[in-house]
Amino acid sequence: MGGRRATFVSIIDFDQYMVCFPDGSYKVVGAADLDPKDNPQSVSRPVDDYSPAELEEAYRWYEALKDLLDAKVPRGERSAFVAAAALVLKVGQSTVWRRIQGWDGNPLSLVRERPNGGRGKSRMAPERDALMSKVIGDHYMNKRQRPPKEVYDDFLLDAFRNARLRPPSLATFYERIHRLDSVEVIEKRHGKRAAHDARKRMQGKFPFGDEPLGCVQMDYWLYDVEIVDDVDREVIGRGALLALAIDVCTMMPYGYHLSLDPTGANNAGLAIFHGMTRKERWLKEVGFDMEWPVWGMLKMLHLDNAKEFRGSMLRRFLADEDGLKGVAAELVNRKVKTPRYGPHIERFFGTLAWKVKGLPGATGSNTKERQTRNSSKTAKLTLHDLELHLLSVLKEHTNTKRKELGGLTPLQKWRSYFFEDGKQIRPLPDEPKDLDLLRKELMPMITRTVQDYGIRIDNIFYDSTELVAVRQRHANEPRREFIVRRDPRDISEVYVFDPDNKRYLTVPYRRHGAPVISQWEAKAAIRHFNDIDKDFAEGDIFDFITERRERQKRIEEAGKLTTKVRKERAQQRQREKAKSRESAVIASAKPKAYPPVTAALAIGMKKTIGDAEAPDDPYANVFDELDI
Repeated sequence: MGGRRATFVSIIDFDQYMVCFPDGSYKVVGAADLDPKDNPQSVSRPVDDYSPAELEEAYRWYEALKDLLDAKVPRGERSAFVAAAALVLKVGQSTVWRRIQGWDGNPLSLVRERPNGGRGKSRMAPERDALMSKVIGDHYMNKRQRPPKEVYDDFLLDAFRNARLRPPSLATFYERIHRLDSVEVIEKRHGKRAAHDARKRMQGKFPFGDEPLGCVQMDYWLYDVEIVDDVDREVIGRGALLALAIDVCTMMPYGYHLSLDPTGANNAGLAIFHGMTRKERWLKEVGFDMEWPVWGMLKMLHLDNAKEFRGSMLRRFLADEDGLKGVAAELVNRKVKTPRYGPHIERFFGTLAWKVKGLPGATGSNTKERQTRNSSKTAKLTLHDLELHLLSVLKEHTNTKRKELGGLTPLQKWRSYFFEDGKQIRPLPDEPKDLDLLRKELMPMITRTVQDYGIRIDNIFYDSTELVAVRQRHANEPRREFIVRRDPRDISEVYVFDPDNKRYLTVPYRRHGAPVISQWEAKAAIRHFNDIDKDFAEGDIFDFITERRERQKRIEEAGKLTTKVRKERAQQRQREKAKSRESAVIASAKPKAYPPVTAALAIGMKKTIGDAEAPDDPYANVFDELDI
């Protein structure tokens, strides 16, 4: 800089820098004052990228070596100086010499370089890495199917030359190509059909789920079918949403939930609730006959990265944070832009999509198909009809032999784990002991403080005598938050977790006589008042919903229902039917009691119950010989 040597300290502005001269003076200089080789922009890392520890290390080394760096140490004394500095810095002499060789007038050049990359990570500077990724995306990942060498010679070298950056070697370029997602490369270069075939070939490589319920995959699927109202058979449009879970080991369906409600944590919770319970009562309520002996707590739930799957409800339930289930499971979200280890759930959805294409009201899965179909005129199925069709597809799936299962059907594979030659070889999955508690644990969760008025959610108040007792016990903790759960389909009551007694309290509306409403109705009312910029209270929400329902009833009586009104009416009926079905399943799950030990039965025992050699439970093996 003007013939004077200076040390760069920091960036002051876009073209202003703080420098330090050998005499200890500091000065702010402009970019034009610096020689090109001293320009701080040439530093490989910006100052802000250095940690406080690295900055401290830089100036500690500079203080120890500055006499040598400033050429104040005679040539014959340099070795002794380095040896003494190595003792002060507590490193070897070779390390000191190596740092000195990297000295460029900036104390930051004395900092030990960060480890470059690592296995599977890039060692290039960010700007070079980004440019190479862009070249690959623009010229390799397309239908022209250029070979890597052509992309490197004709595009990458020119791009780096124009950017005045050093190009990577051909070997580095090939390594980057090799690390790309193979299925994504096939889809970009060869099309979706080839990618679909590649995914099928990947089946069976999933690293989890080597036993039933060891891993369950779950995802959503939107039906491409227009359905009709179950009252007047008029079209209400698309919107049927399926949440389905499948056991990875046996390919047996675990549980599902089909509704007209939007995606959310409640759908996932209901699908898991269905999966954990026995299916006999469910099937009886639906009116369908099939063999589906799947129930019990899963060990791992494998999901994609949708926001509905990343909430606290599922994670808290599976981790058993409240200690109510006595068993915990793991929640695993698939990594973004990485291979899926075998698309088990996607493959079933592919089968279901083919089965749906021939249904009346099917819209097709793409724009071209939808242009050639008049789905509104052919629609005939209600949501219940769609559920029966789903169950028929599931029944066919469970009884179809699979090469991946060694020629067994999913049902046979499931049975083979528990039974062999007519005898039970492993214990059956445990049934949930308290279905009512289980259902509450799988409802969407929020936290609230308990105030004098009770609890407020969406401007609606809830209170009860039991909640008053909780409030009094925790009067010295006014800011303590309690776990609150509610069913979005019916928010007339909420369930507050009592941490002292480890149970949920049912807390109804504080306002007596208020109508039973859904979360979606409450949100619509709040949105209405916000849109018109009007202040509102709890009573305004209930009045708005009541007036809206009465208006819809008048329209219904006049026979002038719109598609939107029909769909809302169908949604409400579906929610009521689903809740009734859940209540029936919960009510039917009564604890099984052993029959009383009669004298005749006791005579047949070799030992008395109190004898040391007698089994603790004379009925423990009663069902061992039964293939159930």
